[in-house]
Amino acid sequence: MSIKQLDGPYLSSFCMELSLCLKAGISLNEGLFMLAQDETDKDLKEMLSSLYEKMDGGMSLEEALGEAGCFPKYLVEMIEIGSRTGRLEAVLRALSAYYTRQVEITRSIKSAVVYPLVLMFMLLLVIGVLITKVLPIFNDVFHELGAEMSPVAISIMNFGTGITKYAAIILAVVVVIAIVAIFISAVPSLSLKFVNFFSKITSNRKISKKIASARFANGMAMTLASGLDTDESLDMVERITDNPVMLGRIAKCRELMKQGELFVDAIAKSEIFNSMYCRMLSIGFKTGTADTVMDEIAHRSEAEVDENIESIINKVEPTLVIIMSLVVGLILLSVMLPLMSIMTTIG
Repeated sequence: MSIKQLDGPYLSSFCMELSLCLKAGISLNEGLFMLAQDETDKDLKEMLSSLYEKMDGGMSLEEALGEAGCFPKYLVEMIEIGSRTGRLEAVLRALSAYYTRQVEITRSIKSAVVYPLVLMFMLLLVIGVLITKVLPIFNDVFHELGAEMSPVAISIMNFGTGITKYAAIILAVVVVIAIVAIFISAVPSLSLKFVNFFSKITSNRKISKKIASARFANGMAMTLASGLDTDESLDMVERITDNPVMLGRIAKCRELMKQGELFVDAIAKSEIFNSMYCRMLSIGFKTGTADTVMDEIAHRSEAEVDENIESIINKVEPTLVIIMSLVVGLILLSVMLPLMSIMTTIG
């Protein structure tokens, strides 16, 4: 089997299908057999058949998934909790929603990164054509008229000449980067590693903190709904958290709880959630609906992430357009003003 890491859409579908089987009274063994029979992808079919055979041989679902090696540790541990607490169907539904949300967040991040890159590429392309093709033509015109372009235009043109000399090398580097990017995006395991690496680099950024808060709330909602107490829930969520800032806050929260602080107070003092969410959580614990409140916090945090990403895109687009306009305008003015002066003298 060549599957190394399953992607979010498949994990969401897999969990939802198993939860539907359980809801219909179909055993997990039969459910996996049905999934294997309906699967058209050879590798996935082999993986599902292997899961069925292992469970038919007496393994539990979490043991079979762990041995498969292509399921995230978080999913395996959550399924184990669901099996222990008798809430496997609910946990599978929650996992399906969780991975759907992660896919949406990942798509939003990709959109926020790809669109500015495309716009930047177009900006560089326009400027490149101006300084390598248009300016030399104007330079020839000035020479025929017995004059020279402005120092600014000459400097820009010389820069463009230098770029032209190394155009083959620059193009080769761009092509290699493009091939690597396509390869990474095409391989789920590499794509996941890249996203994790990017998240660690930007872990201090505001948007990364919001994403981490949303994932924390999501994990806590599932664990609390599964019947675990706050200590066990924190243990589970800490294991699947990859944001260094959030890991530090979880550690601080656990330390405060050891000192006798209530869970909600520890959450507030460790700054995992803002004051409004902490008030909501306090009400949730008092009314016995902490898991529901956590789920609502997760939804709201994810909505804030989407709004922040959209806001970034809305700011980047006009900024790049303004920069392009200023650069193009500077190049044209550095050429046109001296040319207009010459034409006025001739006239």
